[in-house]
Parts: sequence; C-alpha cells; structure tokens
Amino acid sequence: MPEDPTLTPELRTRFARFVALAWADDSIRRAFENDPRAALAEAGVEWPNELPPPGLPIQPGQAIDLESLESSAGGALGTIGTVSCPTGCFSGGQTA
Repeated sequence: MPEDPTLTPELRTRFARFVALAWADDSIRRAFENDPRAALAEAGVEWPNELPPPGLPIQPGQAIDLESLESSAGGALGTIGTVSCPTGCFSGGQTA
C-alpha cells in the first residue's frame, strides 16, 4: 500500500500564497475553478497527485496575515480525509 503523501510546511505556505493571489486576481481564481491542478502548477505549487486539489477558502471580509492564512489552509487541508467518512470517523462509530 503506498504511503499517504504529506503536506509539508513549504507546500502549505505555497498554497496559502496561492490563495492570497486567487483572492486578489479574478483570472487566477477562475483558472483554479476551471483546472485546479494546472493553476496550482502554474503558480509553482506542486500538489500531490494522490490527493484531490483543495478548494479555495472563502475570502474574509478583513485583512488577514500570512500566518493566519497558512493556519487556516492547514486546518482545512487536514480535514479532507474526514469528509468522505459516511459511517462516522470516530471510535465506536459515533459522530460529533
């Protein structure tokens, strides 16, 4: 069985910077919506083929610093695996 790809701190930072670019530039956002992998690759973000491309977080209504964005992106990326767990992802089959 192949190992799960890891999202390194560098990859998370690159994705966070991409998100900031997409928020600031509608053409980048549209390119991501049309072909996420191509848009990420063009921006220098080498997303692992084993993982589905992440969605863009909703843009906040106020300024956000890079550290907060990285934290937010990392949190969202860390939950990708739990989205498709139809029978409950907690011990004993309980859901929160």
